[in-house]
Amino acid sequence: MVRIGYIVGSFAEDSVNRKLAEVLVDQAPERAELTEIDIRPLPLYDRHLDDDFPAEMTVFKEQASACDGLLLVSPEHNQSFPAPVKNAIDILTRPPRQGVLRGKPMGIAGASPSRFGTINSQTQLRSFLPLLGVKLMGTPLMAVQVTEDTFGDAGPDEQLATRAAKYMEALTTWVEQHS
Repeated sequence: MVRIGYIVGSFAEDSVNRKLAEVLVDQAPERAELTEIDIRPLPLYDRHLDDDFPAEMTVFKEQASACDGLLLVSPEHNQSFPAPVKNAIDILTRPPRQGVLRGKPMGIAGASPSRFGTINSQTQLRSFLPLLGVKLMGTPLMAVQVTEDTFGDAGPDEQLATRAAKYMEALTTWVEQHS
């Protein structure tokens, strides 16, 4: 069984990224066990906390460390990823030489009503996560443009469900090969 922790980079309960995460979890292959690693309890990181990490930060890092790989489901705000995502990344890489991202396989996904989904924020994340030692999955991409039909009452539209299944198969294989 491959353990994949997923992080939803939005605090909103009705977030389209939380809905996307639910679809991805539902479409994961049976050999993958997905667990949410919740960013909502995290305080804002400051380097002065390195000497005395708050319990919420320590638990968050331990949960991520216990996983074989990670899935970051991030919104896009103003053409970039939001502050809670940066905060989570900072916490996972601190204190110096005690981070848990180095060597960790990861995939990135996101949803937005923008015509390009979350491609801008994903491009930014892809520019620096490998510099932190993350083994980032290149393809397939999962940048979803949300319409009124994307997350219907009867579930996700068929195209999204199919894309999600392919994405999760690829991510699970990526984690198996790189953890």
